[in-house]
Amino acid sequence: MGFGLDGRLDLDAVARVLRGADVVLLSEVDRGWWLNGGHDTLALLAGRLGMPYVFAPAADPVWGDAVLSRFPMRSGQTRRLTAHGAPTGAQALGVTLDLGGRELAVVATHLQPPPGRDPVEQAGEVAAFAGRYANGRPLVLGGDLNTEPDDPAFAEFTRAGLVDALAPARPLRTSPADDPRTQIDHVFVSPGLTANEVRAPRTEASDHLPVTLTVTLP
Repeated sequence: MGFGLDGRLDLDAVARVLRGADVVLLSEVDRGWWLNGGHDTLALLAGRLGMPYVFAPAADPVWGDAVLSRFPMRSGQTRRLTAHGAPTGAQALGVTLDLGGRELAVVATHLQPPPGRDPVEQAGEVAAFAGRYANGRPLVLGGDLNTEPDDPAFAEFTRAGLVDALAPARPLRTSPADDPRTQIDHVFVSPGLTANEVRAPRTEASDHLPVTLTVTLP
């Protein structure tokens, strides 16, 4: 939502963390909730970064997930996820990046666990959506999945044939940002893609640490 650990809205701090990235996946994107001041944080952040974006609503039209990219984007699709008793809505957003003659499918999501449960049902829905959306193209899927590597929801993605891109750096704890104890933010790639330079830079610009990596296509 653009708020740092000090409880203040600071989009400049968020932009400093993200600056230099080619593709950014954002969860909990607030585009005008009066509770948070009515700011369109996505438009303000995109302006600071000079990056176009695609937004997909989850809980309501001004709350959801987004992909920002320096590469041309097209063919955005969104799939609303079944709530399964979770308190807020969730979705999966698919966009296609034009890498100059090659296409890369990117899926951004934010799983919402039902009370006291692992978000395994939503994970299965996202994995199936991502496979259909990619349709044989190289795929990167990421977001706040609210599940750890040994949990059933995590296994839904590997069962679908996706590869844990963060495995070389595990444990890569990302939450909470001021005392990281859990790894609940993940990136998966289709077989054939490789990931390196995997890091979770320390910052107080958000309640989770960001995950950064470089993906190489075959």
